[in-house]
Amino acid sequence: MSSAFSSPLTTLWRNWKTLKLPWRRRWLAGSDLVGNTYWYFRPTLSTPRARRIMQNNPKIPYSDLNISPAWHQWLRHTRPAPPSLAEQQADIQRQIQLKQNALLADARWAAKPSVMDAPRRGNLQLGIGDGEVEGTVGGRWEEGRKTGIGEVKDNERSEGEQRERNSEIEKKIPWAREKRGPGEGYQPQSWTPGIARR
Repeated sequence: MSSAFSSPLTTLWRNWKTLKLPWRRRWLAGSDLVGNTYWYFRPTLSTPRARRIMQNNPKIPYSDLNISPAWHQWLRHTRPAPPSLAEQQADIQRQIQLKQNALLADARWAAKPSVMDAPRRGNLQLGIGDGEVEGTVGGRWEEGRKTGIGEVKDNERSEGEQRERNSEIEKKIPWAREKRGPGEGYQPQSWTPGIARR
């Protein structure tokens, strides 16, 4: 249970306190990296199962106490043996490596294009006339926005040109057919509040 930085007197004291002598009600199980000590404790000598308690380091304020998961498991009797100092140091290294891996994963995730981003012009070249098919990856996302190849706006096209364009699209891409329904041309009206009746 001794660490590399403890004095010989401290090591001797810890070894003495670790011994489970028959007249002892309390004996040392180990310590963590910040100086908290963990003890086995029996209220009476005839108690068959020893309780487990922690004695905090008096130099650390209560608000800064942080019990590691391994010691927490030991206190809750879900872990039979207390963790060694080497195991605790390896756990600290694992946490540091986990944080670095999380930062790398966040950077990879941020580098990928998001679905919420506006579509970029030229994402998908379909070769359909002068514009792109609406509803595709490279489609226009704003009404009346100029397309990449032809500089003609949708609302400036004549009906004949629009029909020709639609038939050309239907020949090349069958799922791009226009679906005409009763509410296809519906546009919401602006609302202005009136005077409320009393």
